[in-house]
Amino acid sequence: MLCRSCGRMNRDEDLFCSSCGAKLLRSKVCRACGAKNRHDATFCGTCGAKLPDDGMHCPSCGHPVAPRSQFCPNCGTQVVEGIVCGTCHSVNRDDARYCAFCGGALKVPAAVTT
Repeated sequence: MLCRSCGRMNRDEDLFCSSCGAKLLRSKVCRACGAKNRHDATFCGTCGAKLPDDGMHCPSCGHPVAPRSQFCPNCGTQVVEGIVCGTCHSVNRDDARYCAFCGGALKVPAAVTT
């Protein structure tokens, strides 16, 4: 999903931009009629068709996984790698400066020197 504020590409499940912290506006597009609907809609407001489930799924077993989960509830596979938010414990991309779920500033791990 593209941030309208800074132009950064974010994950579809992100609620806030990982670069500038702006709230992301999402919509579901109906496959039947092409109408845009709220991100949390189940059915199209224009034609009534069932909208696609755009949630995350485990790469190992395919089980649905909640956006803030670090591990699959079915098989235990780690589903996302990245920086864990100290406030809401959501996993964010390694290059994120702000949490994509709560908008809080992330503490970036210090570089390891040898």
